Amino acid sequence: MNGFERRKEQKKENIRKAALELFKTYGIRKVSLKDIADKAAVSPVTIYNHFGCKQDLVRNVARWLFLNIENYYSEILRSNKPYKKRWERLLFEKNEMRNMYKSELIKTIISDDPEIRQLVDTEMRTRVSQMMIDFIEEGKSKGYINPDISSDAVLFYTEIIRNFAYNSPDLYGQLLDNDKLYHEFLNLFLYGVVSNKSL
Repeated sequence: MNGFERRKEQKKENIRKAALELFKTYGIRKVSLKDIADKAAVSPVTIYNHFGCKQDLVRNVARWLFLNIENYYSEILRSNKPYKKRWERLLFEKNEMRNMYKSELIKTIISDDPEIRQLVDTEMRTRVSQMMIDFIEEGKSKGYINPDISSDAVLFYTEIIRNFAYNSPDLYGQLLDNDKLYHEFLNLFLYGVVSNKSL
């Protein structure tokens, strides 16, 4: 990529980030192309030339955001870090990208745009779910996860933990601030409550 192309891509990235920040703060409907242009320090014509109308920009921002979320999960699940460390990052790491996945902005984009809903339902969720299933199967093969428990059950359990983190930020903060409790909770997640000796 030459210097001109790099500058062009950087400008587009700046516009996406400006749009995303404004959408998060004010909602999609209240933000105009001029608002985004002012924040990104470009002209509205520049946005139109790169993205087209506002709805096209929203779709582009959504695709960019979903790709970043997918890459975030892929980087964790497919890294060479120890298995438990990957679970730690997946469940407990504070990350803006992961939190965005549960935000009202995402729900609005999905509900307002059938094209984006199709992208999320048939592409992104399918790929992320398959990565998670592969990760769970790896855990079973390494003895971290009971092989008798289905991947669906583990995914459901994981979603409960994520919802707890998203909907109970104060409790979640207490968990992250208490190192002993944090590690006990991770072990509880992976191994359950019942000791093998008691079975």
